[in-house]
Amino acid sequence: MKKLIALLLATVMVLSLAACGGSSAPAASDAPAEDAPAASGKVDTSAMSEKEKAIAEGEIRNALAMLIDRNYIIENIAQGGQTPASSFVPMGMTDFVGGQFYENAGDPDDGYAGYWDTSAEAYEDNFEKAYEILTKYYDVDENGMLVGFPTLTYLYNTMESHKAVGEHLQAVFASIGINLQLENQEWNTFQNTRKAGDFSIARHGWYADYNDPVGMLDLWMSNSGNNDAQLGKGEHANLAVYDMDLTPWGYDIVVENGTWAETFDVLINVIKSCTDEEARFEMMHYAEDMLAATGALVNLYYYTDFYLQDKSVENVGVNPFGYKYFMHSTVNGASDSISVCLSSEPDTIDPALNSSVDGAITCQHAFAGLAKWTAAEDGSYTKIVTDCAEELVAPVVNEDGTATYTYTLKEGLVWSDGEPLTAADFAFAWNRAASPELGASYGYMFDYIKRNEDGTLAVEAVDDRTLVVTLNNLTPFWNELLAFTTYMPVREDVVANEGWATEAGTYITNGAYKLTEWEHDSVMVLTKNELYHDAANIGMQEIKCYLSDDDNNILTNWKNDTWLFVESCPTNEMPAVKAEYPDEFFIAPSTGTYFLLFNMNEPLLP
Repeated sequence: MKKLIALLLATVMVLSLAACGGSSAPAASDAPAEDAPAASGKVDTSAMSEKEKAIAEGEIRNALAMLIDRNYIIENIAQGGQTPASSFVPMGMTDFVGGQFYENAGDPDDGYAGYWDTSAEAYEDNFEKAYEILTKYYDVDENGMLVGFPTLTYLYNTMESHKAVGEHLQAVFASIGINLQLENQEWNTFQNTRKAGDFSIARHGWYADYNDPVGMLDLWMSNSGNNDAQLGKGEHANLAVYDMDLTPWGYDIVVENGTWAETFDVLINVIKSCTDEEARFEMMHYAEDMLAATGALVNLYYYTDFYLQDKSVENVGVNPFGYKYFMHSTVNGASDSISVCLSSEPDTIDPALNSSVDGAITCQHAFAGLAKWTAAEDGSYTKIVTDCAEELVAPVVNEDGTATYTYTLKEGLVWSDGEPLTAADFAFAWNRAASPELGASYGYMFDYIKRNEDGTLAVEAVDDRTLVVTLNNLTPFWNELLAFTTYMPVREDVVANEGWATEAGTYITNGAYKLTEWEHDSVMVLTKNELYHDAANIGMQEIKCYLSDDDNNILTNWKNDTWLFVESCPTNEMPAVKAEYPDEFFIAPSTGTYFLLFNMNEPLLP
């Protein structure tokens, strides 16, 4: 067996190098495999219970995840100083017991962070363990190749680095007989395909929305619009195989053979209502344990934030959650215009429907919530201050444990078309985003707000400038939610036009910028909104957001000084760019994870 594993590992490296332009060598099937296991019946999956099958499926997914060489991906593809990941909650989130949350994921006594050792030295052992798991369920031929494993499709959005990751996966899986086909789509099409569950494996990445692990974990609730892994959706919704015991934290909740909604959803809701911080963090680790056991997520690395910024540009705000801010930027000391490329054509720039970082950046410039992110003393955009609210008030804690906030809007707030902006606009926008009818990806973000008997949010516009909000309980990151895109206001008469957020002429905003031009698949132009309440402190007059997912095109335009700020670079050009532009190549701290998704409704057992 050891000889076979060594042979397969050598084949993985050869195929990976070939995929990235390296030399080629004979495939594993061309070499002797004297220790290859003989084809024989393994576990009889036909005799398994539904629960045993679910456990086995999770074991297979995790085995496939362990075949992947994360260090190879980081060093040869990503090349941005990333850290390999075997857990989902990323670096940058602190834990109650001190240190970082990810460092205590899995069994802390194992001596490594996460659910298996991701060090380069452990890769051979991981590969061997993964192979042994897979051969419990699948026969192998005389060359050690798995027999009868279903063909998989890897869906990714068009970009050279994502393709290179797919080619590495393809090589790794091929080395043990698994056929992985690659399929790429343009960004907005890709997002909708993934959300619909039309894939077997798909690329994904997620930046934290606020500084608390629950904001990463609640993505995977069955009612989450961001739950593209289909956990608790489709056929998986009816799979009653999960156990949960919350008695260690004082809750009389024990579930045996429950559905994902009856276990994971319940757990997340308990976490959201828990005011004992130590218990809350312990339960969040428990939730990630449940998630990890499914194998639905293949965590590859924790993000860093790579970008190229021309030497003429100063004062770009960078947020660890992936946002970029150009309100106070200058180009050669001037504030006339800046040209940037952050993504291709966005799927949507409706604040309630957006679920991507690039769309959120547009919304952060175009809309103003009650609060906003701004520069801290170190220059990073990690400080929360008021925006439309006069102040970020302290709550009144009620007898039933709920917490009520009363906000007063600043005087004279108006929309970009001159119409008055009122507290009722906030109440409408939040109820719209939270409504099941809209199907917003982030509808669950409003679970912190108490519901009225009719199902609406406990948000009341007392008058034009007074907004009263009642939460289910004290929420430590509430102010960060107020600065989040989904909590930004929209106007009822504007959004009555379903196409309002698809053209510049109908995109009515209340923030620092208005959208004055949108040449689809080419450029969006944001122009300073002189009606914004803080317009006097907004320097940059115009932001031209060019739309492209072609890495070579992006780099060419940056080198030509056509685009002055970009966030991607061809993989094979990265070393040369680092060497040639050391003062314009930036890697900033980031709080996010690059990962792959398995579709939970795609069977993997023989």
